[in-house]
Amino acid sequence: MTTNDIVTIGSNCIIKNGDRFFLLAEIEAMVPGVEIDPIVITRITEEQAEKLLAGGLHLCRIQNQPPVAPPGFEVEFKCIFQDNCRAFQIFDVENGTDEAVLVRISLERACKEVANGARRCTVISRPFV
Repeated sequence: MTTNDIVTIGSNCIIKNGDRFFLLAEIEAMVPGVEIDPIVITRITEEQAEKLLAGGLHLCRIQNQPPVAPPGFEVEFKCIFQDNCRAFQIFDVENGTDEAVLVRISLERACKEVANGARRCTVISRPFV
């Protein structure tokens, strides 16, 4: 194992929330006995989103129900993302490749889940321009 194998990017996509855009990336750090894989969300400009999408990044899937794992897949709840009076649960769906799936939830439910121990996603709220 080289140091290049220790930290990698897992699921990644662009979140479009109304007229606001975010880059979502799962940072995976793994060595024997340690697995750290948080979701980090960074606010980006519309122009940055357009260029990243043109470069091949895709929009995050947003749905109303949690994803169901088909045979051979694993679904893991990662964190709660809140922005602009909207809230989402974020799940990571894995089977050799990673996909982040956002599930719409009410702000009230998001607050209850966080109060009951759910993680809030790490969010960088100012674009890098």
